Parts: sequence; structure tokens; C-alpha cells
Amino acid sequence: MILGGANGASRIGEHFWPTPNDAFVKERGLSHFAQPTVSGRLESALWGCVRNGGSRFHEGIDLKALNKDRRGEATDSIYAFDDGVVRYVNRSPGESSYGRYIVVEHPQWMPGMVTLYAHLSAMPDRISAGVSVRGGETIATMGRSASYTIPRERAHLHFEIGMWLGPQFQNWYDSQRFDTPNDHQAYNGMNIVGTNVWALLQSLRSGETRSVVEYFAMERTAVLVTIWDNGIPDLLRVNSELMVNDILPADHAGWRIAFSASGLPLRFEAISASERSGSKRVSVEIVDERLAKSDACISMMQSRSGGTPSNRLSSLLNRLFTD
Repeated sequence: MILGGANGASRIGEHFWPTPNDAFVKERGLSHFAQPTVSGRLESALWGCVRNGGSRFHEGIDLKALNKDRRGEATDSIYAFDDGVVRYVNRSPGESSYGRYIVVEHPQWMPGMVTLYAHLSAMPDRISAGVSVRGGETIATMGRSASYTIPRERAHLHFEIGMWLGPQFQNWYDSQRFDTPNDHQAYNGMNIVGTNVWALLQSLRSGETRSVVEYFAMERTAVLVTIWDNGIPDLLRVNSELMVNDILPADHAGWRIAFSASGLPLRFEAISASERSGSKRVSVEIVDERLAKSDACISMMQSRSGGTPSNRLSSLLNRLFTD
């Protein structure tokens, strides 16, 4: 079932800007479209280590409201970034720090590539899992829903572009012994690794790339990880295109995984037992030092001991190899 069509959303490359505020598309300054935190620092609305003095990571970009009603509540429509299939809708605001949120998969880009729209005030009843939407179609209304309080004056859309890591999330979640239940099945935000959406959007606006697909193809390897585990990563069950081999080696024993500076898995190479030397299960090589340092707080980098994975990388590898 295909719903609707474009509702006047602004184009950005081959895609659609997700709110009615086209200030970014028209190259106006941050103050015209970015919604900062209570700190008032405009950079706090962007992607990366932009909060708490650089120690807290923000997975998406926060876009401010353009229109409000007499009570001061945001009324902006939220548009689908591109054609896709709704995979998850959370209508219970108190069950997530994202509040009400929608995950849309874009299989025409690549299986598992998604956009996420959070802090919504409402979604039409027709927007439900399994429904196809068109780029530029209205899928929700901006708001300030969350498991915490967002003031009226800071209503915004939290927007992400990333890779869904696969269906075995609950097994991984259970193994972590978190003290809260997983209310969102495999579409918990923890099961999506976001790309650098701020850099991606700037690349689309400048014309350096025309689409998410082109941007992904241009992502450079910052970190190369070798892991000796002959299991099939959950992500490859979703997106076999990320595997560079045509078939698994007969003595398949592990993987070399290329990561972008933002920690996005780019490619998986199956490797043979005959290539193994040493006893380390996991080793990390910084391929591009400058690139890795450009996103230092969240990049897939070695721990201080050198050659071993950081806590973030260890957690991601455990997730990828959860049966």
C-alpha cells in the first residue's frame, strides 16, 4: 500500500528536508533551523560529541519549530526523507527518551538503512508498521514528547539516518542485564548505528553528493577491526551487500570489518584460519589517523592500551555477533 505524495517539502539532493523550515536548504545560519539544548549553544543541536562539554554524544540533529499554535505548541508537519517502508511506530511517549517516534526503512538505498523521527506529538493512524510512504509525505507532527520534560519553547524534531543492526537485538539486550525492559523490540534506538547526519546533509546541500547512497559509497575507512569469530554478523543477515567475499572461505574463522570515523560498519571481509597469527580475539588498526580523530569521542578507536577495542567498539562487536 502506497500512501500520499509530496506535500511541498523542500528538496535536498534526491531527498526531502523533513520539516517545513527550509532555512538549512537555503544556506541560512544555524540559528534559523537548529534547536539547541538548555545550554543555548547552537552546536548542541548537531550530531556528535556536542553536549556536556563534549563528553555526551548526540546521535542525530535537532530541528526547531517554525510554526506554533496559540498555546505555544509546535504544529510543523514532519515529512518522510525519502520513499520507504514504516518499520516501527512508538505511540507511547513515556516509554522512550525519543518519545513518540517512527523508524522508516529505505531498502532502495540499501537493506537496513533507516531514518528515525523522534519527539513527535502525533502520527496519523495510517502510519503503521508495514505501510509504504513517499518522500515528502507528511508522516507526523513535530512535538516535544519524551520520557523526560521538553519545554514548549524547545519543541523539535530529532532526526537520524543510520543502519539497523538486525533482528537479534533482544538476545543482546538480555545479555547486557539492563534494569529496564525493552519496549521497542528490534527497533529500539540502541539497535541503530547512526551515520554522521550533519556531514551527510551538508554534502547533499553542497552538491558533493546527490543521495545517501552516494554518501555511503564515499565513506572512508577510519578503523579496521579483525575479529576471530566464525559466526555470521546479524547485520549481514539483513544486508549481505556489505560482505565483500562472494562466498565464505572453506576454513572461515573470522572477519575484517571496516568502520567509518562515526562507527558505521562499511564492509565485512570473511577471513581464513590460515591468516591468523597471535592469540588476540580482536585487534584494531587505525587506518586513517586524521579521520579517526575527527570524531574522536565516538569513533571506533583503540583503547589507551593500544590495539584493543574501546568500550564502544566492544559493545558494537558483541551486538553484531549475537545469535
